[in-house]
Amino acid sequence: MLKLRIMTLNLGGGVKNYTGSPEITTGKAHALAQLVTDIDPDFLGVQEISQYIDADGGDHSMVERLRLDGGFDHYYYGETLSMKKHMQIKKDLMINGLFNDWWDWSKGNAIFSNTPLARLGNPTKEGVPRNVPIFQPLSYEGTRNTDPRYVILTRLKAEPYPYIMNLHLTTLVGERGEHVWSDVVEAARQTRSQQISRVLGLAEEHILIPEHPLILMGDFNAEVTEYSLKDMLRDHSFVHLTPEEQTATLAKAGMVDHLFFFPAKRLVSYNAHIVNTPLAHSVSDHLPVVADIVIE
Repeated sequence: MLKLRIMTLNLGGGVKNYTGSPEITTGKAHALAQLVTDIDPDFLGVQEISQYIDADGGDHSMVERLRLDGGFDHYYYGETLSMKKHMQIKKDLMINGLFNDWWDWSKGNAIFSNTPLARLGNPTKEGVPRNVPIFQPLSYEGTRNTDPRYVILTRLKAEPYPYIMNLHLTTLVGERGEHVWSDVVEAARQTRSQQISRVLGLAEEHILIPEHPLILMGDFNAEVTEYSLKDMLRDHSFVHLTPEEQTATLAKAGMVDHLFFFPAKRLVSYNAHIVNTPLAHSVSDHLPVVADIVIE
């Protein structure tokens, strides 16, 4: 059996956390380091983490800061969006980056672990995670509607060698807020269903059919009652690691950050909760979801 404390957190775009301002950057980095230290996860998955390269070639990386401040020996950054690949004049941050003389800026998902990461096909050997696309638009138009979406796939080098997937699903402009459009809401749900279908297709042959343990985490931009989560994941025997608190992880959207486990029969026990503290609120507009699990 393996005991793990797992945690997922959307860092709020990387934009609010790493804008190039030394004052904002330092304050956010210290708060995030304290939050992670307090929770002390064995495995952390984050979404919307960012980094930039300044005019002198200096690398300013939230990934590196979190790795060092959190004391993690193993980590991986999966880029989803960057100035070099997706330069768009409708994206204010990219235009500001040009006039701040940044050579590049990017954001993506990342994972941090206290346990070595294994090869996907041979978990007795150390390996490198993979960054797999689940949505790639024909062109990036500077809004969340065309944000590329990826899932990081990795495996832990500790029996029973669980696979872990960290993702961030789509939300569309007009899906939330004061002026919600019903057709946009339905389009967003369909888009997320397609992305979950691709995630399940990725895992089907090598994880789901042989019933290897799998932890699925991230910002799903959907509550657990949405079809893509309630039915698609339930039909594949995923267990929602339901937090004790029924608290919105994103105030304007509800409980949209989740932890899931597959298959149910390999989950010995779990205890999950949402970290709803002033410190957590100071780090991001999302709240962390944490679970202590025992698997076999």
